[in-house]
Amino acid sequence: MGPSLYVRDSEISGIEALTIHQPDDYEGSVICTLLRKKSIRFSVNAVLHIHGFNDYFFHYEAAEVFTENGFNFYAVDLRKCGRSYLKHQKHDNIRRIEEYFEDLISALEIIKSEGNENITLIGHSLGGLVTVLFAEKYSDSVLFNDIFLNSPFLEQNKDIVTRKLLIPFVSFLAKKWPDIEIPGSFSKLYGPSIHNNDFGEWKYNLTYKPHSPAPVNSGWVRAVNIAQKKIRKGVKLYYPCLIMYSSKSIQSVKWTPDFLQADAVLNILHSRKYSKCIKGKVEIVEIENALHDLFLSGKEVRQKVYEHFFTWKSNNQ
Repeated sequence: MGPSLYVRDSEISGIEALTIHQPDDYEGSVICTLLRKKSIRFSVNAVLHIHGFNDYFFHYEAAEVFTENGFNFYAVDLRKCGRSYLKHQKHDNIRRIEEYFEDLISALEIIKSEGNENITLIGHSLGGLVTVLFAEKYSDSVLFNDIFLNSPFLEQNKDIVTRKLLIPFVSFLAKKWPDIEIPGSFSKLYGPSIHNNDFGEWKYNLTYKPHSPAPVNSGWVRAVNIAQKKIRKGVKLYYPCLIMYSSKSIQSVKWTPDFLQADAVLNILHSRKYSKCIKGKVEIVEIENALHDLFLSGKEVRQKVYEHFFTWKSNNQ
């Protein structure tokens, strides 16, 4: 695939998009989408942004910051998400976390073919969970050099009965019945805390990233449960790894300004506990007043996130 196959992105000005056709799965045809913005100066350094659940790439400021700092910026809309959703599919529907690995390999092979020599994976939330297991599996890969986990999704933010009994039960059922719809979601106030139609700063497509996602399938629950259990048992990475997350969580059914300074999706106690299960050359940083997606935090907070990343990156080259 050459650069000529990129087209102007329909969502963000200055971004190029490339559709990648993948092998069919249990729902039919599958695509993922690679997004690109080149550095303002020649560079062989690149980052690949990997979004979370009920998410897609809309982080126009992040693309600007990385390209202004000498990185070619790439992002992938994973299969069945954002630009990669097809009408016959259920949003975000997977039965194994490894399904996403095909999208990452395809994206990285293209990024590498475009002359990039030093590539960082940036995984957010579910994308962070995927990134850890991808890096663990491909421990000798030459397609990437290090990873940055932005609030990785290492545990379900549910009560203990749900986590210890209901999720394992649904996972068991999903072996035979992967398409049972499962109710339940994260805070309905997280979306309003980031979207500029409500209390937030950011403009994005509410069709691609609704405030209240549709119920997931039991197969998704099982896939995530297996992946999280594997990490909680301990994984060893052979690439430098930076983990950052907010220093506090918020759980409230009513709006409060605290939603603008805390993680409304994850339980930070889980983040603290299970980030330590990722072994190797790992640096863990808590960010004061950060949102779940660190790149969407208040201006001063996200500037600290970028500064931490660039310092860490320079120390590991």
